[in-house]
Amino acid sequence: MRSILSRTGGKPIIRPGGTSADYGRYIPSQVEPALPIAEVYTYQDIGGTSIGPAYWDLANIIPEAVWIIQLPMAHTNVSESVLWAKTAAERIGLDRIQAFEPGNEPDLYPVGDLGPPDYQGRMTNETYTGNYTMYVEAIKEALDLPDGPWFQAFDTAAHLGDDVLATGYILDVETNFNLGINFDNNIKQVASHYYQTNGGEYGDLGPGLMNHTAIAFRLDLLRKFIDYLRENHPSIPYIISEVGNSLNPTHNYDYQATLGSALWQVDFQLYAMSIGIARINWQQIMHSGYDMWLPIDSGDFSRRVYSNFYAMPFVADFIGNNGGQTQAAQLDTGVENVVAYVAFVENKPVRLAVVNLDIWDKGDSYRRPATKLTIRLPEWVTKVDVDVMTSPEGAHASGDSMTYAGSQWTSESEGTEVKGVRDDSYSLKPHHGKISLSVEKSSAVLLHLN
Repeated sequence: MRSILSRTGGKPIIRPGGTSADYGRYIPSQVEPALPIAEVYTYQDIGGTSIGPAYWDLANIIPEAVWIIQLPMAHTNVSESVLWAKTAAERIGLDRIQAFEPGNEPDLYPVGDLGPPDYQGRMTNETYTGNYTMYVEAIKEALDLPDGPWFQAFDTAAHLGDDVLATGYILDVETNFNLGINFDNNIKQVASHYYQTNGGEYGDLGPGLMNHTAIAFRLDLLRKFIDYLRENHPSIPYIISEVGNSLNPTHNYDYQATLGSALWQVDFQLYAMSIGIARINWQQIMHSGYDMWLPIDSGDFSRRVYSNFYAMPFVADFIGNNGGQTQAAQLDTGVENVVAYVAFVENKPVRLAVVNLDIWDKGDSYRRPATKLTIRLPEWVTKVDVDVMTSPEGAHASGDSMTYAGSQWTSESEGTEVKGVRDDSYSLKPHHGKISLSVEKSSAVLLHLN
């Protein structure tokens, strides 16, 4: 995390939660932080998960982080949610809690056979607003929260396949605001979840993840919510609070943890930034195949850094360290599946990212094809420094052959940057205000304008 955030000057905003937590229970006498213990080959135990006091103490592992505390709303007993909120506030401290989040993917209630009377039934806009505001008011009263907005709302699920268009209307933001979900100005941020695909295998990498049209289509379904908030509640940001590249029920690292999935992760974040999404929480769970790193040995897997991590220092460098003032805009390259974004600070272009999502693997051809672009630059630019995210193995490469700006991050280095692994950064000088840039298939470049 520090390898990423040292580039932006930010701090981690971490959301412990999910469906297991929404249906989970707090047991004051439980010694273990959480049960069952998560492993790389275990799946979530919905309705069977419990936490104890030591769960909140784990926040001390990352002292600079602030926390979005998800609270159970799947339970019809509001006292369970209050108990989680009170114990989290006592053991973590309100000064380190960024927001409380009642409920997880309420548009999917009920899960399995966990329905009424003990758990919530199907939610409509009216019953969601009614339940959400009831839980919020109970938590506010129990904690005697200071004035100000403290709550994250919605956290709706990603809808895929034949149900994909539901992303744009289930638990509609404007409808719920009109119903009074924010009547007491409790909402700090509005959130949804995002997965690009239901799943995928080796041959699905190109159409499934390395596909800008598909990325833009899915994210554009959220524009109506972003635009509504910007126009009517400009102090409330729209965030994506849970993201994964796919919902594979088991790992498929040839799809979920490749150079291609890292390139998806770059394009996804920069396009999201360009349409006004304020923040993204990347999912890190022991079970998933799209993690950025596996922190400990588990099952027959040794701890490791996956390919998807490499997207993060790239995007962090695109954002830069300027107090969160960076804005992003997409440029039209005129080449399908080759995407470009400009980072602006105080309306001045400072960096340019180009992502070539065309799929290429070693063995496809002797030479790796590249797309050539001519880029017109502002008059003040005298030099352009170029950093590359790539692997000589191509789109299906795993993290151990990848570099960004010539660097690697490994379990052996304890996640710190190992510089000089590859010498592929270079500089260009403009000629008559232009540069000629070649971007290889299945790679991304970041241009720093000097």
